[in-house]
Amino acid sequence: MSEYTVLGKSVPRVDALEKVTGAAQYGGDVHLPGMLHGKFIRSKHAHAKILNIDTSEAEKLPGVRAIITQDDVESGRRVFATDKVLYLGEPIAAVAATDPDVAEEAADLVKIEYEVLPAVQDVMEAIQPEAPHLHSDDTKDGPARRVLRTELRKLERDDSQDHSARIAELNAQMEELADEVYYNVSAETHSDAGDVEQGFAESDLVVEDTYVIPRVHQTYMEPHVSVADVESTGKVTVWASTQGPFAIRSGIAGTLGIPLNQINVIATTMGGGFGGRFGVALTHVPAVLLSQKTGRPVKIQMTREEEFTDGRPAPGCVIKLKTGVKNDGTILAREGLAFWDSGSVSGASIGSTIRLRGVYKFPHLKVDAYGVYTNKSGTAAYRAPGTPQVAFAGESQLDDIARKLNLDPVEFRLKNMRVEGDPVPAGPNEPKVGYKETLQAVADAVDWKNRTKGPNQGWGVAIGDWTNGCGPGGMFVSIHEDGSARIFHGSMDITGTDTALAQIVAEILTLPYDEVTISRGDTNSAPYATGSGGSVVTFTMGNTAKLAAEDTRRRLLELAAERLNTDVESLELKDGQVSTIVADPPKSIGFGELAAYSLSTTGGPIVGKGSFARKPSTPALAAQIAKVEIDPETGRIKVLKMASSQDVGFAINPMAVEGQIEGGTVQGYAWATMEEMQYDEGGNVNPGFVDYRVPTTADLPTVQSVIVEVEAPDGPFGAKGVGEPPITPTLATMANAVADAVDIRITELPMKPEKVVDALHGNGK
Repeated sequence: MSEYTVLGKSVPRVDALEKVTGAAQYGGDVHLPGMLHGKFIRSKHAHAKILNIDTSEAEKLPGVRAIITQDDVESGRRVFATDKVLYLGEPIAAVAATDPDVAEEAADLVKIEYEVLPAVQDVMEAIQPEAPHLHSDDTKDGPARRVLRTELRKLERDDSQDHSARIAELNAQMEELADEVYYNVSAETHSDAGDVEQGFAESDLVVEDTYVIPRVHQTYMEPHVSVADVESTGKVTVWASTQGPFAIRSGIAGTLGIPLNQINVIATTMGGGFGGRFGVALTHVPAVLLSQKTGRPVKIQMTREEEFTDGRPAPGCVIKLKTGVKNDGTILAREGLAFWDSGSVSGASIGSTIRLRGVYKFPHLKVDAYGVYTNKSGTAAYRAPGTPQVAFAGESQLDDIARKLNLDPVEFRLKNMRVEGDPVPAGPNEPKVGYKETLQAVADAVDWKNRTKGPNQGWGVAIGDWTNGCGPGGMFVSIHEDGSARIFHGSMDITGTDTALAQIVAEILTLPYDEVTISRGDTNSAPYATGSGGSVVTFTMGNTAKLAAEDTRRRLLELAAERLNTDVESLELKDGQVSTIVADPPKSIGFGELAAYSLSTTGGPIVGKGSFARKPSTPALAAQIAKVEIDPETGRIKVLKMASSQDVGFAINPMAVEGQIEGGTVQGYAWATMEEMQYDEGGNVNPGFVDYRVPTTADLPTVQSVIVEVEAPDGPFGAKGVGEPPITPTLATMANAVADAVDIRITELPMKPEKVVDALHGNGK
């Protein structure tokens, strides 16, 4: 925007030089004197009882310094498998040795006796009564039985009158719904608004289908790595590749019972995360345990195969969806039932299932979601956790409806989008939004109304919504004696967010961008900062930077008023100086002189403080349009055009925003067309980049980025988080384009060439 000097401008990243020269220190670069190397002993089965662990041969190997199991965890919190393993590659023990090769050899010498148990990898098989149970007390009623049971319990507690007849009726209905009992359930959520049965009865067209989305790995370049050093006093220092150093500190404290003030986490430069390093402590706690036992620093670095067998990927899911509309395209009702693959631990992204409502005016909505245990590793976030999967189902079905009713898919969506003040199904009223502007912008960018297509070509459009997170954060901004400013904080930069913080501070203090430096502290020195995930950093830490810079500005004005013998209201900041607004002759004083002067005042050095907790976040939208061409013989999908728009509130650094749009779109394209973690009864069968395909530059489409700015009332300068939204619509965008090209709806991802060919011959899904 023209009124800003630094904000809204594309500037280079503050860490660009150290990244391209190799000066940045990653977790694997940490080497300490006397450091040992840790290695996990992992399960060779997906499901088995552990009958015996024999470490004797491994302990005799020269160079081995310690082997630990769950018996070494004094707190009793689960770090290693004990009585049984729940997935292939689950850690059972860990060894520390003087050399990585020795550690690996020792791990191979540990003998574990198993009783192999039946395993279940498919989420729909896991909910059946004949499936092996991973945990006890994991049985839940389905949606219909849940309603009956709720009424039944209410009547059973009411002794004011005789309900025996109704209770008998309810029990009979429960018996009829015996097949609606789900097993291996880890968690559940339920939301509803209106009356979906009424909505379907009033609909002219009802469409239903089942959508299957696989697990995918975040495929960050740097594997998980930690270095732990426990001093004789008990103080713990951990170097960690993480999106949330303060979360890692809390995790170590909670797991091992160590006081927080005894733990210091130093976050190293991170080689990608995308949510996979957000609070996940795969290596930190075992490294601390090994260091405690040996009295020496210990590094644990996972291999790529370990990343796939014991990483925390995005969950797969199965979504059964039903939508009802009028012939004029008015949406009336939607009912969704989702089963999320939680793996061996409770989790997955079941809360995101409510996004089946999208940004549309559903008067009737019912959404039920279940997390389901399977014999796989647990899951974690992956860029807008859960939303790409949900948008794939929701937006695919809307496209089918538009085709059946012969409606333009863009106009159909615009007709049903919520606007500010509209009621949100199973939620509060809609705040200020830019939904229609964002979809219209991408449609205009590709000249949608004049689109053309040749044989086996098709156009796809889809949208995905997101609301960035918000959390606590603190920051200091100080002025040096040379007039430059320095930011000090404790949040991780994963997308160029440090650059945005520097721009905010430079703008408020009227300094050139290159005169603002930024430093990150460890958990012992920096103020608390929320983890870098959920598009939270620019919103939370941006607001924090704004507060800190404004506090610094106030201090500069007060000192200048004292030095220039005037009042604060008569002064302004401009180009690194404080000057009188109206004076004859004009007077001014530089930041550097004020910083030097502050050292001899009772107020002390110029240090501004920003502390932020929470403000309401504003929804954002990403909209995408793709044109594809299908080779009917090979099934290959060629992207001819890809345009992606996003409401970012205000683009603090447009170049960085475009990078996020392009990156998220490409990741969604890969998920839609090639990426999937594959399993058989024994576990993951494609644990590496040889068999797990990710796109190369030769595969990637050119992405046209379209920035839309609908100001967020509580965002810093109106900005919204930008990291999550761009991946949300892409799975559906690609599926809709393929359906338009060959008139076949593929409901199971990824749309690999062989799957497209099968679908063309009536053999696929």
